[in-house]
Amino acid sequence: MVGDLLDDRYQVESRLGAGGMSVVWRAWDRVLERAVAVKVLAGAQAAARGARQRIQAEARAAAGLWHPHVTSVYDYGEHTDAAGRQVSYVVMELLPGQTLSQRLAAGPLPPASAMRTCAQVAEALAAAHERKLVHRDIKPSNVMLTPAGVKVVDFGIATTVGRPELEADGQLLGTAAYLAPERLAGGTVLPASDVYALGLLLYRTLTNELPWSAETPTQMLSAHVYVDPAPLPDIEGVSPEVHRLLDRCLARDPADRPDAAGVATALHGLTDEAERRVERAEQQVPEPAPTTVGSSASRRRRIPPAVLIPALLATAATISLLLSQFTPVDGRSGGAATRDGATPPGAAFDASATEPPAPRQTSAEPAPFPRPSRTLAAPAGPAEPTARAGSSAGPGPTTSPSAEQLTGPSSAAPAPTSPKPGTPLRALGGVVTVLCTGDQAHVVNVAPAPGYSLRDYNSGPVKEIQVVLLSAGNKSEIKARCEDGTPLPKIKESPQP
Repeated sequence: MVGDLLDDRYQVESRLGAGGMSVVWRAWDRVLERAVAVKVLAGAQAAARGARQRIQAEARAAAGLWHPHVTSVYDYGEHTDAAGRQVSYVVMELLPGQTLSQRLAAGPLPPASAMRTCAQVAEALAAAHERKLVHRDIKPSNVMLTPAGVKVVDFGIATTVGRPELEADGQLLGTAAYLAPERLAGGTVLPASDVYALGLLLYRTLTNELPWSAETPTQMLSAHVYVDPAPLPDIEGVSPEVHRLLDRCLARDPADRPDAAGVATALHGLTDEAERRVERAEQQVPEPAPTTVGSSASRRRRIPPAVLIPALLATAATISLLLSQFTPVDGRSGGAATRDGATPPGAAFDASATEPPAPRQTSAEPAPFPRPSRTLAAPAGPAEPTARAGSSAGPGPTTSPSAEQLTGPSSAAPAPTSPKPGTPLRALGGVVTVLCTGDQAHVVNVAPAPGYSLRDYNSGPVKEIQVVLLSAGNKSEIKARCEDGTPLPKIKESPQP
């Protein structure tokens, strides 16, 4: 494949990663003169009609979404290789940075970083749900951490709201560790299933564990249905509101879960609160220690066993959790292991494939996104979730080939300047620090994100500040007025015309 020229346009340069059904290559777009990622069906999947239809559907689904936190799709095509086989491919943006699962190899994220990461994932899901599209495979290896923020990748099994969950051949697509319980009932596709996976993602980023322990994918599926998730442990910097939000996201009844847009709004507010607490602590301003309480799992409503038991028993032996992610190439044969409980395409569950849980770690790493006084931290290495120790469902989760993709050259944001007094307002385009004096707002510092530039603005004092940060493809507009000495922000992200 290296050296191939696809459609007389995309020159294939090197392999980025491989999975059970696809390979991702770095390529050069000769027309627009830029590096891109090209996802190509591989092996037996290359000739399978269903796989070709799925990768085309993925391209259409992702191309219909324009959002700062969704990976951009540029093109789709079919190529005849040297052996005369027709190969389908998708051209996507090449992302610098690392996956969330790679970042979690160093331990859980600091609370504010974990909440901001999940808030941006929630924004991407809200945009998809607005178009009646459900991702169905939210997990750490499908979340890229880039200098510009989160990017949700792999819409390979996404589908529209209201379609049957089971494929025509009876398969249930997804990853066992992140499957919402209603999906096992074989009903119709719901946006709330993504919110359930988002709740597990939040739990994972805060603890580097999952709230259950299970030895096989089948036991993971049973845990979703019958085992109450372990409450989120007390974590410094995590308020009771986070516990309550997580409790709602993991509700067994999808009707009890908030929508993705509501989760994004709540998490952004909780993130700002957590960051203000950290900044006050850094300035040695005394503040009462927060009292966090575990959320009660017993309040979660159960889907009637009469519905779920037959579905679980009928599908446990035949479900194939397809995976369209990739393992970064490191020169070794085979791939790194994942603990998400996913299996390669067409494979049955393997109850014998086990891996001991990784030790719980506490990370002192800085946030993965730029803060005014910190630089970007990007430790490398794949990692997938450990099961929560002490849960009642059994020892550690299963292993299977890992699923990393679209990882371009790692890049870190330059170290910003130290913050001035005031409240930082964070947008995709950067950080604006605002100081309130009564009802008057002052802009005391602006730190554009990499690739962004600052438009003229009035530093105040004014009733409402407005700062616009521009990149080649996006505009961040930050407004804020003051009330009781506190800035009330309005942040709008929109594509550049």
